[in-house]
This record gives sequence, structure tokens and C-alpha cells, in this order.
Amino acid sequence: MDQTAVVSESDCCGNGCANCVLDVGLPKSTGEILTGKQNVIATYQKFRLFSKTRHNPKGTDIGNNSEDLSEVFELYFGVTDLITNSNDYVLAIPAGYHVMMRTYMSTGHVCLRPYSPFWVDGLAMEFKILVNLTPGGYMSQYIKDLQVGDHVEFRGPIGSLEYISTEKERCVFIISQGVAIAATIRIVKNILNDEEDLSRVYQVACYKDIEHTYFRYLLRDFNKYWNYESHIYLAHQKCSSDMCKTDECTGKCDWFLKKLWYKEKACLERFSEAHLVDICAKVNSYSKFVFIIAGSKKFQDFITEIVNKLNNEVKQSNIFLL
Repeated sequence: MDQTAVVSESDCCGNGCANCVLDVGLPKSTGEILTGKQNVIATYQKFRLFSKTRHNPKGTDIGNNSEDLSEVFELYFGVTDLITNSNDYVLAIPAGYHVMMRTYMSTGHVCLRPYSPFWVDGLAMEFKILVNLTPGGYMSQYIKDLQVGDHVEFRGPIGSLEYISTEKERCVFIISQGVAIAATIRIVKNILNDEEDLSRVYQVACYKDIEHTYFRYLLRDFNKYWNYESHIYLAHQKCSSDMCKTDECTGKCDWFLKKLWYKEKACLERFSEAHLVDICAKVNSYSKFVFIIAGSKKFQDFITEIVNKLNNEVKQSNIFLL
């Protein structure tokens, strides 16, 4: 099925979003196998909410831990109400792609929001997304009110990432802002789990503070791989320690150092061009750089600008916005 056939021009907000609703369909290089099957999410499909838990950056005892973040939820969905044989379908959502959640406002208008699954089971037709609730947001209120067992409409996949190629030796920079790191998790896993992919991965995760280091436990686990290195940047780390003498933490006080895990490092600054220069200096032997950027449009524009300043040879086709 041509998925673009079910998309209307009126579905687009016209704001030039990186994840435009019109960019629907599978990439040419996707590894998903659809032979003889249909993508269940090619048109709007109802999915049942299996679980709704507060995100725990440490990854333990989710939903029952003091580290849980009250405004950030992990939602677990599974397909439901298939009219025909479920064996005729799979759920194909390539890494780095999004699904569009749809609900109807009391005015009758449609509310759409893209979310990127950080976990997908194609055969079971299940997926998980990370959602940061925004005060006053209509979709945030809708999600806040959702109960386990409720049905939600999704369609996809939406995106334009064409990362996979025959080149297996390259340096991949994955730079994310806040909860947008969820869009990158499956990309990293795919690279690290591919024994033939010799890419070097540098993941730059930009957060507000140490309490909001989403998927912190996964970054720790990823660092066990020889070809992966994470860099955490905390732009607004507060501190109550007398050692720092200010509201902004210096990162040198006992209070903060005790919060870090074994061998974990965090820079208490906003990520800048100078930081990127330092990281790139370690890998100047690589002939190909790939930059994958996930975050708000303002963040994406800022990172794209400093990448282009860094190396005039970096082509636009090597920069992917999620």
C-alpha cells in the first residue's frame, strides 16, 4: 500500500517540522520485511494502552521509586481490533522514525502529536514511547487522563532518516535534547548489535540536570561497548551544598559527586561548539561523519549551525534531524 495516499495536505501544520506528517512511509533502506504482509500502522489504527508508568532514569523499580519523574511517562501500547487475520500484519517502525498520535478536541478539531518509539516488537505489534507532559497542553492533558485499557489512534511511520548504507566505518554523532533522546535509542542499539558495523558512536545527551538524565541506565550499558562513548551535559544543575556557594552547582561538591555512578562523567555546562570541536578531535582519522540531531527546532538549528561551522566538508545529506 502507498501510505502517502492516505495523507491529506490539510494534516500538515505548515510550520516546517522535521517530523512532518506528510513524510509518511518506510525508508528505501529499511531492514523491515513486509513481504506478503501489511504494515498495521499504515493507516490510523487503534492501540490499547497496556501500561503507563513514570519514567525512572535509573531503570529500576519503574513506577515505585523516589527517582521517578512525575511529568515523564513511559506508555506501552499493543494493537487491537484487527478486522482481518492478524497474521497478515506486522508493525514496521524503523529506528529514528515516529508515529502520529491522534485525538479529537471538544471543538471537533483534530489534535496530532508525533512520538518516537524507543522499543518495538514488530511481530507482536507492540511499542513503547516516552512522553513529557506539558502544563496546559491539550495532548498532555489527554495523555494524563489515559487509563490502562484505553484505546489510542496511531499512524506511521513518519520520518526521513536514511542512515543505513554500505559504509560500515564511520563516526556517528548522536546529539539529543531532553526526552528527544528516546528517538535515538533504537538507532544506537542497531549499530552496537550489528557485528559488521564498525561505526564509532559518540552520543551527546543534553539535559536540564542530573535528575532528568532520561535513559541514564541505557547510556551506562551502552558504554560497555568498545565503539561507544556518551557525553552528558547538564545546563541547569542546581545545588544546595555550601561548597558550591551558589545555586548553580560546580560539579565538584560531594553532594553532586555522590550522585554520579562509577566512571560516569557529566559536564555542568550547556553544550557548545567548543565541546563538539574537542570530541571531533579524537576521531579526525575517520573519513565520514554522520550527525543525527534530536530535539526542538531551535535546538536542531543551533546544532546544525555549529556542525556546519566545524567542517565545511560536512554535507547536508550527512545531517539527519529527528
